[in-house]
Parts: sequence; C-alpha cells; structure tokens
Amino acid sequence: MLPKEPIETYCRFVMIQVMNADRGQKSRTRKTTAVLAVVLGLAVVVLIACVGYHIYQRPLHDLLNYPVYGGMNDELKDSELFEDMQSGRSICFIGDSITYGFNNEGIPWYEPLVPYIRGEILALSFSGWKTSDLIANGDKIPSADIYVVAIGVNDVIHFDSDSVDPADAEEYREDLEQLSGLVLRISPDAKLYFVAPWPFFYEFERVENRADLYCETLEEWCDESGYIYIDPNPFILPIVEEDGLSKYSDDGLHPNAPDGVGLYSYAVLIAEHDRRMQN
Repeated sequence: MLPKEPIETYCRFVMIQVMNADRGQKSRTRKTTAVLAVVLGLAVVVLIACVGYHIYQRPLHDLLNYPVYGGMNDELKDSELFEDMQSGRSICFIGDSITYGFNNEGIPWYEPLVPYIRGEILALSFSGWKTSDLIANGDKIPSADIYVVAIGVNDVIHFDSDSVDPADAEEYREDLEQLSGLVLRISPDAKLYFVAPWPFFYEFERVENRADLYCETLEEWCDESGYIYIDPNPFILPIVEEDGLSKYSDDGLHPNAPDGVGLYSYAVLIAEHDRRMQN
C-alpha cells in the first residue's frame, strides 16, 4: 500500500495541472474571440465600402450623409459655385431657419453640398430671421472668402397686410445694401452669392405677388452691385408639384431631410449651372 501523503500530493498536483490547462484554454478562447471580432469588424467596413463604391456606383459619403437630389453629376459640377466649393477657400452660409435647419433635426439646406466643399465651412443663421435681423447680428458674421446668403423668405411672409407695397421692396433693397456692406467690412475681398427667397407653399397665393417682387428686387440689386444672384425656385416648384409637397417638407416652408435639403441644394446648383449657360 502506498503512503497516504504522496497520494494526496500527487492528486493535488494533477488537479493543479488540470486547472492550469483549463485557464489556458479559456485564455486562448478569449484571444480567439477578440481576433474574430476585429476580423468581423474589418469585414463589415470593407462590405460597406464595396456597397458604396461598386454596387451603388457613388461615393461612400453619399451613404453616410444627405445626397443631392438625383445625385451629383457633371451638369451640377459645371457651375461657378461648385468650382468655388472645390477651390479650398472658406465658405460661409448665411440665412434664416432654412439655413439653420429648423424642423428637420438641424439639417441645413446646404448639408448635401458639404462633402464637396474643400475649404473651411462657416455659418450664421437663426430661425425667423429677416434681413434686418441679420444686420442686427452683423458683429457675429464670420470672416470668409465666399458667402452664400439665403435670406428673405421671412421678409416676404411676415406682413400684416396682404397688399403689395413697392416701398416694402425698396426697404428690402436698403437692407441688402447694408448687409453687403457689413460683410465686406469683415472680408473686403469676399465673393458674394445671394439666393432668392425660398418658396413658401402654405397659403402661397397670399404671398405670391410679394415673393415675385422681392425676387425681382434682389436680382436687379445683384446685377447693379456685381453680386451673383441664384434663383432655385423654378427648379424646386415643378418637382414639388409632381412628387407632392409631403415628400420634401413637413410644414410647407422648411425642407425636410434627406429629400427636402437634397432638392434645395440641387436647385441651387442647377440654377447656377443655367446662369453660366446663359452668360
């Protein structure tokens, strides 16, 4: 018969070896799981890239951001504004609630253009602003090389009377003159684009004549002052009429996301392309 102590010692030794082996197996399992997780993550990234570039034939950022209506194409790129976006110079978007991103989770109308802008992007806007409100906040205008100013829809719709008074348009012109002066004092060599007042679909008949007057006033003033006038409305209105307002706006004024901002950014670029073709 073997002594009791050596048997107990041997049993403890065997148990320790088994436990160590089990710990090693668990450690190897954890390492294997970690490696598999990394490999799986990389596979997902590659799959998304393949989908973005090869299946949909469009840049990956279009899947992660808000695409331009119909997708970016050579016609939209053939515009002075797009070339300025690609120039690497800083660009500042100024405006009201549509530039601010009201009622669509803070997505501004120009969001689909952001992936194509190579310079610094700045902005100054707030919901409800008229041109006079922007002037009152002129000290907040950031310095930039290029400005895209989209202000005026609140000038059009915030009136107690439905009648059209030419004096209102003259006041709008004076405000535009003051605003451009503020911008050029901050950035004397800046290039200025002015976007026509955005369309207003709710009770549009009530403000249609005033909207036309303000657009004409802005266009004439830009021609006289040497600034670039962009009117996206002829491109927005027929598409909304064909597809239905609810696809592009939830309240009849502000573009939703992604469809509304995609349409507005498209309309700005295609209007700019048409301006080039006509000159």
